[in-house]
Amino acid sequence: MEYIKSIGTLLVIAMCSCSSNTTPVKEQQEESQTVQQAVEQLPEKEYKRLTEEPGVVFYDITLEEALEKAKKEGKYVLIDCHTKSCGPCRKMENGVFPQEQLGKFMNERFVPIMRDMEESEGLEIAEKYNIQIYPTMLILLPNAAKEGEVVGAEFNIDSLIYMLKNIIQEK
Repeated sequence: MEYIKSIGTLLVIAMCSCSSNTTPVKEQQEESQTVQQAVEQLPEKEYKRLTEEPGVVFYDITLEEALEKAKKEGKYVLIDCHTKSCGPCRKMENGVFPQEQLGKFMNERFVPIMRDMEESEGLEIAEKYNIQIYPTMLILLPNAAKEGEVVGAEFNIDSLIYMLKNIIQEK
């Protein structure tokens, strides 16, 4: 609701600034700064979450949106590449990702998303990044370049964190 009010304020400011061609330059600059300040105060885009803390927070967003969010926040994108029929994938989803220790580590460093590699955007990701084994955790830079991957299931949280740290070159 706050977002809609902010947009309404911007529209009023924009209409007022366009209503007269006789506004002095200084007033136009002030109005321009006011519009800019109003834009800067708009709330950040809300991203729908699939999961909640204390575990890993997976977002229900497109890869493009995840890359944008990662760039803005200085993070990597992590894609949980899975299929519906993959038993180890379900075990990771239900037993590993909800763990608080893993959530704390991943939520600070990654924008995680889940994709079924046999459906919609997952098909494109599987082809582009040559994903053939499930589960695979694909780690991307905000420019969509592949930084690394964890192939196969890893149920030990410490081992998984160790592997992810190696990929992002964190000690």
